[in-house]
Amino acid sequence: MTLTGLMLVFAIGTAQSVVPPGTVSAGADLQANLKKAIADTPDAPMVVARIESTDTTRVNLIHRTVPQNAIIHATGWEVHHVTDGTGTVVTGGRVVRSTGADGERVAKIEDGSSRVVTAGDVVIIPAGTPHWYSDIDGSVTYLEIRYDPGSN
Repeated sequence: MTLTGLMLVFAIGTAQSVVPPGTVSAGADLQANLKKAIADTPDAPMVVARIESTDTTRVNLIHRTVPQNAIIHATGWEVHHVTDGTGTVVTGGRVVRSTGADGERVAKIEDGSSRVVTAGDVVIIPAGTPHWYSDIDGSVTYLEIRYDPGSN
């Protein structure tokens, strides 16, 4: 018997364990959850509709109306798929922290790459990369997928 034939016999004779299904979230449900969250907190600068949160992934639909502070996640990659609106995303460079006039913490990015993003665009953010929506034109909504997010 050939090696290929032996592999085929082994593959057919090996029982596969039952694997749980993946997560399916209907787009209409996600939009409804996001609209409800926005209606419940109309003045919030950021609203999050959670889709999935596990030890290895976090998936959220995020709606922003004003820029917030720049951030860095020490672990895990992020993917932002813009679904609505327009914003300016800054990635890379370095985070510069200061205190605002009202004593609030301010974190911005210097020497990063700035790009206007709109519906359909995808932003990939490797672990340890500073990122920030520095400007938002009305609002920007994106599907955020975080891989191996760790505790941050």
